[in-house]
Amino acid sequence: MRRRVAACLLVACMPFAAAGERPQAAPAKVPAQAAQAAGRARLDTLRGQEQHEGAQVEQLKKKVDSLESSSQATSREIEERDRKIAELRRQLEASQGK
Repeated sequence: MRRRVAACLLVACMPFAAAGERPQAAPAKVPAQAAQAAGRARLDTLRGQEQHEGAQVEQLKKKVDSLESSSQATSREIEERDRKIAELRRQLEASQGK
């Protein structure tokens, strides 16, 4: 009978004994490590987006520079044509005034 009582006490005390042996720090580290991993993943994603957007900005700057150069060249051509038209009008007026 003593053996049965001892066995019952052993079985009844097992969960308490096992709870005392479990490391309590490990469950706290797992969420912290998961949070750090998630943070690093988010940071990597943001860095990738930043690089992609930076490349797009550079492309757009080049396109703007090209369009500005084209616009300036077109403006110069229009001014030259306007000068020629004005000169031809003066010549026409001069020839009609004779």
